[in-house]
Amino acid sequence: MQGECYGCGEDNPISLGLEFHQEGDRCVATFQPRREHRGVPGFLHGGVSASVLDETMASLGFMLDGVHCVTATLDLKFRRPVPITGASLRVEAWRDDHAPKRRHRVFGRLLLPEGTVAVEAAGIFISVPEGGFAWRPVE
Repeated sequence: MQGECYGCGEDNPISLGLEFHQEGDRCVATFQPRREHRGVPGFLHGGVSASVLDETMASLGFMLDGVHCVTATLDLKFRRPVPITGASLRVEAWRDDHAPKRRHRVFGRLLLPEGTVAVEAAGIFISVPEGGFAWRPVE
């Protein structure tokens, strides 16, 4: 976990609590939806699904290449509603080109507990140059 990160930060009280690990050439995360993540009663908000996928897909570059990545585009297909049941969900990210480079097409999916795909994603992710961005965020 990365300090104050929204996706995985152990020092962030509103973190999504994602736990990442590597399985072959994939970044896999475990996500435990909470009541405060709901949209319509009993179901995960679509924006939270998007955030979970975005975080996992961006983490792929660090996991495979040791570089931080940011999102350039993110396309989503919502296939099934995601009920908030107390069960953990699996999130996967992968890319079809494994050569380290600055720009990657990354794919992801959010799976229901029984393995059904609930949300699919595809996007372009850009590696951040060593030393970070030229601008500084407001503290």
